[in-house]
Amino acid sequence: MRSVTKFVMSALAVWLVLTTLAWAQMLSRHGEDAIWARSVGSETITLDGNLDEAVWSQAESLHVAYGTRTGLPTSGWRAEFQEAVYFDQTNATVKFLVDSNNQLYLSFYCPDSSVGGSQDWARWDGVLMSVKDRASDSRTTPAIEYFYTYWYINIDSLITAGAEPRFIGRFGNFGDTTRTQEQRDAWDAGFRVIGGVSNDDTTPDEGYVIEMRLDLGVLGYDVTDADGDIVELNFSIWDCDWVSTGDPTRTATSRTDWQSPWGNANLHNVGRVMARPDVTVNSGALPEIAADIRLPNGANYADAVIDGDLNDDAWSTAYSFNLAFDDSLVRAAYPGVGPWRSGQFQPELEGNPRPPVLDPGFANVKAYFKGDYLYLAADVNDQLVQGTNAFDRLDMIRFIVMDRDSVDSDNRPVTWVFGATFDSVGTAAAYDVLPVMVNDGAAEFAVSLKGATTVNDNTDIDEGYVVEMKVDLKYFGYQAGLGDHLLYMGVMLADGDSFDNPLNDYGSRTWFFRENSGGPAFPWIYMDETLTAIDDEPTPVVANSILLSENYPNPFNPTTTLRYTLPFAGDVSVSVFNILGQEVANLNGGKQAGGVHTLNFDASILASGVYFYHVQVVNPANGNAVVSRTAKMTLVK
Repeated sequence: MRSVTKFVMSALAVWLVLTTLAWAQMLSRHGEDAIWARSVGSETITLDGNLDEAVWSQAESLHVAYGTRTGLPTSGWRAEFQEAVYFDQTNATVKFLVDSNNQLYLSFYCPDSSVGGSQDWARWDGVLMSVKDRASDSRTTPAIEYFYTYWYINIDSLITAGAEPRFIGRFGNFGDTTRTQEQRDAWDAGFRVIGGVSNDDTTPDEGYVIEMRLDLGVLGYDVTDADGDIVELNFSIWDCDWVSTGDPTRTATSRTDWQSPWGNANLHNVGRVMARPDVTVNSGALPEIAADIRLPNGANYADAVIDGDLNDDAWSTAYSFNLAFDDSLVRAAYPGVGPWRSGQFQPELEGNPRPPVLDPGFANVKAYFKGDYLYLAADVNDQLVQGTNAFDRLDMIRFIVMDRDSVDSDNRPVTWVFGATFDSVGTAAAYDVLPVMVNDGAAEFAVSLKGATTVNDNTDIDEGYVVEMKVDLKYFGYQAGLGDHLLYMGVMLADGDSFDNPLNDYGSRTWFFRENSGGPAFPWIYMDETLTAIDDEPTPVVANSILLSENYPNPFNPTTTLRYTLPFAGDVSVSVFNILGQEVANLNGGKQAGGVHTLNFDASILASGVYFYHVQVVNPANGNAVVSRTAKMTLVK
């Protein structure tokens, strides 16, 4: 009995004190918003659409299917022209490789019974892709379009059977099919139609394959550097069927995308293609792609009083970063692709030229969570605080959070925008959807003025203001307990200053990852269940070899899905224990490859109650076993 008691106390200690090493157990990003491109070294890939090089079989891949989200957070799909969805929808496989010459290779295998296109918008098959230009001097790297398509706009002649797809974008030509050698060196592709002929619907096709190469150097990337690089791109696969028949009742078009469908705009989000010279087609298990941000758990602290005074203990351990207009060093410190997706903008006011920004916007932003609530704060420095109804002149801190349940017409998760500002008479005011949230009891907010700050008084020098918020995440589609604990959020600071001479007036916007509901990107944030001890600094948690995500649903009746990530291939088993430490079930997962897996658990024969489980994998090379943390689940009948 003592051994059983010892096990129970150990399991409960893991859960209650460390909440089972949650930081290490974040849902894997690989195949979601990020993917590794393995290096082939100096091996040659011929762009002929055959994929007969052995390295393609070792490449990492995405499954892109209409009606299924390709990856969190913002992938989507939709039918164009509100047409019916026909039987032959996108079900593609996309693969990624790099080489030692700083080239990115992509392949698109697209089963399709009708391959081809037309002169009309969206009546074509093709790949519409954006790669962000790091070589640009722009503060937010612009989108460069790569469009390989059967769209024959500006072609006056008859579209013939067997006609090839066209290159459109910076390294192609919108009006004709000629390309310079410089364009081909920067971007090239080959294709193959399977089992048929393009632009001929007299007999069904079987599909098509594209092999594509991009020179990353011309856009400022270097995947040959020892530390590697993160290539920022997104794409959509367009699928138009039976356009060659000339029968509009049979024609249907859809698009299915990874992170964003557009090639010439910074919208929604960006996919991260990770590459490094030591991650090769022969290097085995992939490095884990960590979350951009670990958001601390404030459960060991008293609830913060939402009064605009950040003296509550929990704020001392909150995640913190700065927003600063025209400060590249601040932006360079952001995680992941934050230095390039974050940025700033100064609008032109009512025909006014853009005058010098005399008092650049600056804010220190803080965030943590507790229970189902997200706590947000911003300490803003501002020498001229003003209230106005004109958006481009606002002083405001604005938060952008992605919903975890609702989607829009593109089947993309809805984005919520809420902020705190000042109205035209200088009173603190809720902005965007925040008034509704406050009215619904889903949010509290407070704004306090720093020092002797006044609003709309140009005769003094202000110090700024502080915003403090408490937001119920269930309002944004989270289930109680926060599910997978993933959060997608951006922050924007608006700073408007007005003077006696209106020609000197200006407004500015500075953002962390996301400027508004449309983009340009979301960071991957994990709300870490690990508890921080009061009066202690957070203890770094060393990642376990097996990454264990929360089972779903939890609580459950009578089945739930266990989710985990293996560091290598091996024989997998799952042990389930009751509160007394007795093993009540053992699931044999068999031999599984490294990576993300799920396993269903049926508790029909068990009584309601709390259960614990862990995952074990045995390395076949040496017989050593690796065991995950112990996790808790609740059966409710």
